Amino acid sequence: MTKDNQTQEYIVTARKWRPLKFNEVIGQEHITMTLKNAIRLNRRHHAYLFSGPRGIGKTTTARILARTLNCSNLVDYEPCNECESCVSILEGRSMDVIEIDGASNNSVEDVKKIREYAKFTPVAGKYKIYIIDEVHMLSTSAFNALLKTLEEPPPHMIFIFATTEQHKVPATILSRCQRHNFKRIEIDRISSHLSNIAKAEKITIDEESLITIAKKGDGSMRDAQSIFDQVVAFCGNNIVYTEVSDALHLIDYEFFFRISRAIREKNVKEMFGIADEVISKGYDIQECLGGLLEHFRNMLVIKVSENTRIIERSSAAVEKLKDEASFFSKADILRILSHVASAEQSLRYSPQPRIKFELALSQLASLDSAVEISTILDFINKNKDDSGVLSSRVKQSYPILETATAKPEKKIINEPVENYSKEKVNKTEEQPRKVSTSGTIITSETLESGWNDFVSKYGNKETGFYLLNHPNMISPVFFNGEVILETNENFIYDLLHKKTHELEKLMSEFYGDKINAKFSLGTSQISSTKKINQESLKNTVENGTGIEIPGKPNAKGKNNIMNTGNTDNSDKTPIEKAIIDMFNAKEI
Repeated sequence: MTKDNQTQEYIVTARKWRPLKFNEVIGQEHITMTLKNAIRLNRRHHAYLFSGPRGIGKTTTARILARTLNCSNLVDYEPCNECESCVSILEGRSMDVIEIDGASNNSVEDVKKIREYAKFTPVAGKYKIYIIDEVHMLSTSAFNALLKTLEEPPPHMIFIFATTEQHKVPATILSRCQRHNFKRIEIDRISSHLSNIAKAEKITIDEESLITIAKKGDGSMRDAQSIFDQVVAFCGNNIVYTEVSDALHLIDYEFFFRISRAIREKNVKEMFGIADEVISKGYDIQECLGGLLEHFRNMLVIKVSENTRIIERSSAAVEKLKDEASFFSKADILRILSHVASAEQSLRYSPQPRIKFELALSQLASLDSAVEISTILDFINKNKDDSGVLSSRVKQSYPILETATAKPEKKIINEPVENYSKEKVNKTEEQPRKVSTSGTIITSETLESGWNDFVSKYGNKETGFYLLNHPNMISPVFFNGEVILETNENFIYDLLHKKTHELEKLMSEFYGDKINAKFSLGTSQISSTKKINQESLKNTVENGTGIEIPGKPNAKGKNNIMNTGNTDNSDKTPIEKAIIDMFNAKEI
């Protein structure tokens, strides 16, 4: 046999491996089983409509059904493909099964011919069958001409319609047909079938290549088989993934591991190199971002689920994904997915896609790690000893935590502000109150009258006493020459108690004389000079001013805002606010 004869005998994979029986149709068992049962029960319909995406077996199933209906030697309600009727249909010379292209035979005259031929009985088989492919291409007049024949056909007449756009078929036609909706074929079913074809054709191909080809087919077996032919033509009989990506001009999956590695290493320089490589090799930027989105989606699946079956990658790639996912928290992956999705959307209509792409990758490499406040508190609690002191290892690694968790040497515990008096304070003091150089002690009235000005000047993050601006978290009680600051939050007490000396220094600078400062941990009650009338508070809330009640509108339909100068954190607990300020944390 000559080389030219070998070339002529070549048949593309989609035709060579076209199913010949119902049980060979991949991924459409819900339809093939229905048709087989209808034949077994002798409940055939006079008109069928097969709809669904391209390349999933609509026309193939129509041909199998036609052979089955006319087969003289059925085997388990499947066509034998050996009798004269089956062979003539397979060879396209049957007078009883007529296949028409709806796109080129869409006029009224073509339909009239069908109506004329429908009167004649079958030549060899039991039924005269018309298969009209892409039936939605028929004109409105042609559909109308077909209605009567379709509704009351001769007993020997059967119509089988196939379409990819069922919504374009008139409702009057749909109502006269038994409709079967074909679905896209799963990727694992396509890759498994391609693997069987490769074995039969004596072609070696790795798992990653099979999955890549199946994904590229987008649920269409015919498209996947066409891509398989293209890859074989490029790679020969030994197919590996690196050559497949070159043949189809795909972004290598290792490329996305480079991006995720640059993100966790905060390597902005590497990101610019990656962006330049994408542009220089002519890759599609949208496709790159889509692949990156899938890459981190797969890592998120690994973090939150044990079911890796829904990850459309080879087993080796899944194991590599597991290792990469260990470097990211769930919160980090969610933030990255959000950034990539936003970048994908903004790039769609951007006049400068390269700059947008480089900016998106640089932002990903510059993201800080997200840590929940509860995680910080759990870490602190787990690293304390019995006396509540952090271990030396943690102090050395995280010195800022020592300030937040240090225990005071002395506390005034569970003492309401109303019970304070000069005599009681004197009894609890170990050292006598210091008198200013002028020999006088500043009165409580002077301290109270200047307190608001003092807080306005020094109650900020620079001094570390920003909590003084929040009277609902910490409240002052004034005595002659002394201020007692009371809070009912352990965290606030631990945070500020170590700064007593700095506070005394600031107050002395402001008032001009020596002032003692103390902190008390107990039930927080505001002094008589600072008390808020409950009835006034109720009226304030009802009038829509002053205190915020999160999530509840006021009487005027507006959200209530607390006038504390920091409305963004008004719905946080005191501990959350302090941690946010200390660690410059951000809420996700």
